[in-house]
Amino acid sequence: MIKKLSDHKIKMVNRISPSQYYSAISCPYKLVLANSFGYQSLLPINANAHFGSVLHKMIELISKDVIIDEQSFLKNWSDLIKKKEDELKENGLVGITPLKYFVNDFAFKKNQVKNILLKKRDRLKNTIQPSSTNFFPEKRLENSDKTVTGIVDLIIENDSGTTILDFKTGKVFSDAIDESGITEQTIKIEYEIQLKLYAHLYFLMTKKYPKSLFIVTLRNDFIKVEFENSECEKIYLEALELLSTINFHISNNDMAAIVNPTIENCKYCSYRPACSSYSKWLTVNFEAVNDLFGRVEKINQFSNETIGLELKTQDKLILINGLPLEKKENFESLIGKIIILYNLKKTKQSLNATASSFTVVYE
Repeated sequence: MIKKLSDHKIKMVNRISPSQYYSAISCPYKLVLANSFGYQSLLPINANAHFGSVLHKMIELISKDVIIDEQSFLKNWSDLIKKKEDELKENGLVGITPLKYFVNDFAFKKNQVKNILLKKRDRLKNTIQPSSTNFFPEKRLENSDKTVTGIVDLIIENDSGTTILDFKTGKVFSDAIDESGITEQTIKIEYEIQLKLYAHLYFLMTKKYPKSLFIVTLRNDFIKVEFENSECEKIYLEALELLSTINFHISNNDMAAIVNPTIENCKYCSYRPACSSYSKWLTVNFEAVNDLFGRVEKINQFSNETIGLELKTQDKLILINGLPLEKKENFESLIGKIIILYNLKKTKQSLNATASSFTVVYE
């Protein structure tokens, strides 16, 4: 729970993936920090995100025909859940295990993945696949110098052309307001850009563009992403330009030019403990996010075997409760020191906060 930032060196960014590109547009420094820390998150990821990686792996195994019936489905499901929960325990996140108690709609999502298997079996039973159809799950696509590279979930090639599919286990649509003021749902722009980048990488490797691009949801909905070849090339060239710009500023030690602390960019960033710009931004924006900074004034012990700390932030005294009693000695060693607490639970009526299973303290 209490950590110190490990020594790290800002490194040149050698590549960017289609899944990283949109986020890097908003704040290039996020990609720089991820690269410098070997893409190892500095903050714990919530239970739904961990579960999402299990769902994604199950869909991959179905597409590869590793999972072909209910028996293989149940075995792989059990193995993957156990592996993920063991990993969480090793990383000190025993508080969000078993996952079924901490994930939204755990059983429902499991059944959604099973339905993907059932629908695939029905499709194979009722149709005759062309002999020339080839399936390429988890296919790496990249340009010649590997500066733009990523792994696409599934490519299907047959006589009528190529289809690229990307599996998404979360929300696919976002609300948008058209010119008449009517709200409509549109595919998230980051997903569109990701698939269009894959399309151009496929072109670079094969000299032909795919016929179609699809997002596949947990409901087994196939959502088509419309595209023009010229648009895919434009996005690709912009990704190369962004990578060049990032490395230019790294070589000139000018991080201020590529950092952009805002609520949207920082709220869920896993690398904010290493971002000095975020730390400065937090000193005047701490009411807008679930992190708090300040000097530890006092440690209080409560009868429910938890502790709380009094934190002086600017001219305010803030109380943080729900910290584990076994960490009392560690927190007492922080009295008088400036710390930042990440991933707290706050209420709108008060600055006071409560620790969660995901709360981490950096001194």
